[in-house]
Amino acid sequence: MIKKVFYALTASFLITSTVSAADFQLRLNPQVYFPSQKYYKTAYGGTVQADLQLFNLVTVGFEGGGIIETPENLDSSITFLNGGVGLGLYQNLFSRLYLGAGGAVGLCSYSFKTDDGNESASDMYWRGYGEAGFRFTPTLTLCANGGYISCNSKGGDPILSGPFAGLALKINFSTTKSSKSACFASIKQDYNVYPLYMSLYKTSPVAMAVVTNGESAEAKNVTVSFTAGNYTSSALKSEPVSTIRRMQSVEIPLTVDFSPDLLNFSENGMLSGNLVIEYEILGKKKTSIQPVSLSVSNRNSFAWGNAESLAAYISPDTPEILEYAKYVSGIARNYLTSGMNRNLQFAAAMAEALKNSGLVDSGDKKTPYVKFHLSEETDYIQYPLQTMDFSSGDLDEIGILYASCLESTGVGTGFLALDDDFLVLINTGIRPTAAENHFASKDNIIEGEDTVYFALSMKEFPNGFAKSRAKGAELVKKYNAAAESAAVPYDTHDAWISYPPAVYTGKGSALKKPSQETIQALMKKAVEDYENTDLAVVIKRAKASGDPNKLGLAYVRAGQYANAKAEFNKGIAKGNVASMNNLANVYMLEKNYQAAESQYNQVLKVSPDNKTAKKGLENISALLGR
Repeated sequence: MIKKVFYALTASFLITSTVSAADFQLRLNPQVYFPSQKYYKTAYGGTVQADLQLFNLVTVGFEGGGIIETPENLDSSITFLNGGVGLGLYQNLFSRLYLGAGGAVGLCSYSFKTDDGNESASDMYWRGYGEAGFRFTPTLTLCANGGYISCNSKGGDPILSGPFAGLALKINFSTTKSSKSACFASIKQDYNVYPLYMSLYKTSPVAMAVVTNGESAEAKNVTVSFTAGNYTSSALKSEPVSTIRRMQSVEIPLTVDFSPDLLNFSENGMLSGNLVIEYEILGKKKTSIQPVSLSVSNRNSFAWGNAESLAAYISPDTPEILEYAKYVSGIARNYLTSGMNRNLQFAAAMAEALKNSGLVDSGDKKTPYVKFHLSEETDYIQYPLQTMDFSSGDLDEIGILYASCLESTGVGTGFLALDDDFLVLINTGIRPTAAENHFASKDNIIEGEDTVYFALSMKEFPNGFAKSRAKGAELVKKYNAAAESAAVPYDTHDAWISYPPAVYTGKGSALKKPSQETIQALMKKAVEDYENTDLAVVIKRAKASGDPNKLGLAYVRAGQYANAKAEFNKGIAKGNVASMNNLANVYMLEKNYQAAESQYNQVLKVSPDNKTAKKGLENISALLGR
């Protein structure tokens, strides 16, 4: 059995040693032996091992050694010579700590002098050992070891057996060496970098850095980062890889902190920079820097495979967009109809202002929205500032500019990419349960979990808010009635979680701003259309209900305060406390604080703990500085 093991290990070593890329270790082991045989004294000797290292875990190789023993009853020494094959396990811990264990089997011969001459014999031997050492360098390790050895004799007890201890000097060398003598890497990039998603690349890798350890020992705590001058804001380090074995390659996700200068890429091309590899060798920190390039698409490139990512174009923080939007909303704020949905009124003012500023549909011939948003071809989409600069854009580009302006003023948006139109969705902040109090039909709006949206058609956008909203309502009704649709409505704020906005600024001029009088007139006309369509239906429904309080609220939303007060008085006559509060609320809208205060006090006479009335009185006191 022992011979079979010996032959198997020998064959294994011969096969593996033919591999062209191999790591070897030479071990010199002076040792002291403590034989258990009677009359044997402490013996001295050692072994020499030549091992092939496999998988950074296993050693297999040859060994040879000798032991000199001088028993008490002999005048001469017994010389033991052994040679065999060994198998071991090893591990490098904490960079410099080496641990190992193993064993060997082989042939052992012994000889000694007698009065009749020299006598000798041979048989099998085996030994096992464990060791711990300190790695001074990747090549040199000093170990302390101990184990047990047994040299057999034919047909009897072992001729020598017992524990042993010693030191070992381990020298590593390899047939494969890196010409770089450092960690190095190549870039594996499956997709181009899209400047639009530059913020996303802080968490989603742009490529894989294939890092190879060309050092003479394992590399620990390996990180990579990429810098490219002004195109990057910082060196964003990857998550550390705990260990890369010598000449082993590992793929590390490469994330990059790009700067807004990446939006200067107006053509497809290569971005040159430096890949910084930081790591530790036996506890010593090292850095390897090498030039690499990333393939970058032009700043306007967009792939329609995921329509949600279009949200990255919607940029409320672009200074030029912010300036225009604040100007329009500042004027609109002075002419809001109290009681009517504020977001709808701001949306109307912004749409009419952009139209009056000369924004038109460009009729894009090269990359038309109707064709490209349904294909796998790379689309070309303008940033909102570019659309503002050109005073024109395709359907999606007009929608992006409009949504950016609204978001700049705090009005939430969404979008829905239909086959032949692009809809911008306006977040009204109205609960779905209250939608019928503001719109003619729930079929014409899109319901979210806690809000409803109305839609504007970008095809009709150049024709004004009223026509754009009417077309949007028609398309939403068809969308809601359809059994299924490939198109999905997206809330901009939800989409920004995955696709943060890219701020393209300083590269164009803003639209000419309409005058205050123009914005006022256009806004008034747009609001009147809403009153004559949706709110007229809402009022009609409220009349049919026979509830004066409900009808009064419908009049308030339409800005018809006189009619609202008349209905609330009818409710008060019936003892309706809600009508009493609502009448006081109308006085507040009219800034008739004295009448409002009187009315709130009337409520408290009827309902002393009424929270609405108490809050109303607190507001009046604050407004009047009491």
